[in-house]
Amino acid sequence: MKLDERRIFERYPLTATAVLLVGCSIVAALIIRYLPDMGWFGRQLAASLPWMASLGAATGLAALAYVTVRLTQVWPVRLPSGVLRVGPVEPAPTTADAIQPSAKATAADIAIAELEAMVGLSGVKEEINRLGARLRVERMRAEQGLPVTPMSLHMVFCGPPGVGKTVAARALGGIYTAVGTLQRGHVVEVDRERLVAGYVGQTAGKTLKACQEALDGILFIDEAYTLAAGGPNDFGYEAIATILKFMEDHRDRVVVIAAGFPDRMQKFLDSNPGLASRFSRRIDFPAYSTDELLEIFSWLAAQQQFILPSGFDEQLRPWIVAARRRNDWGNARSIRTLLERVREAQALRIAAAPRADLRELTTADLAQGIAMMEEGT
Repeated sequence: MKLDERRIFERYPLTATAVLLVGCSIVAALIIRYLPDMGWFGRQLAASLPWMASLGAATGLAALAYVTVRLTQVWPVRLPSGVLRVGPVEPAPTTADAIQPSAKATAADIAIAELEAMVGLSGVKEEINRLGARLRVERMRAEQGLPVTPMSLHMVFCGPPGVGKTVAARALGGIYTAVGTLQRGHVVEVDRERLVAGYVGQTAGKTLKACQEALDGILFIDEAYTLAAGGPNDFGYEAIATILKFMEDHRDRVVVIAAGFPDRMQKFLDSNPGLASRFSRRIDFPAYSTDELLEIFSWLAAQQQFILPSGFDEQLRPWIVAARRRNDWGNARSIRTLLERVREAQALRIAAAPRADLRELTTADLAQGIAMMEEGT
């Protein structure tokens, strides 16, 4: 079977190059040998051969210099971590670049893509996608003159801190804007401190101001149960009443999401007879598992273009397992803080050895970061 001539250089690059050079040299030598016998034109060409040789040598030197520079730029480098890096280091893409679907992507597209890119939360994503599909169909029915069923869009997010509740709220705002339910879909995040004043008569005005900021968007009340945590005379109940009236007066222009721990949110719903009926939809955000938290740590490090040491997961696993049992555990939020502490440990190490790889995180860095987390620094 005849060898495919187009693949000779791919299969035998050095041999093919040597044969080509020898062949070209023989042809060039024969031409130069018989140039004087080719009349006036041949003699003139033969006389210009030294100049042509000089030009060829200069071109060859320039090509050699270019090849040398390119090889220097892309030559593989073995990092201290054992990773083989090929080519120059390029800036890491930002989060917005990583999740932006196209140059024309809207803020809604980015928020939804950010939610889809998050680790875990499959149930949350499914519930939000289901709601989005329902809203799109209802809009299509309205456009065709078909009956539309009113939907309560206010909802309760139940889950511990650091599990993506705010990101999910932004995604919902994008969906509501895309289907025309809300004009802006922005998220105004508030808590008890933002809503409740310390003196009689001030809470209503303070709460109303926050509600007005959320008009045509989403009012996201974090740790909403704290509004009903005090006694009967607590100002938090005044804030709840103000929010309920605002929801009623602007039912088509604001969506309220109340978020907090599952076991405490029921007390919030029971604090006022009008709450449970208005917050008819509930989405549960489960705490991250240890494996998911390790995946989040790896993802965050990769986003910041760090190289983790081999076996980092087994080094972090015992600390994560123990830390998850604490009351102040913040899930992904605590993992982000851990990475910051590890980066601080790396900075101290590199300050003493400036030529160290800026992207490499060592096992000692991880150990020091864990120690700083334990000390609460």
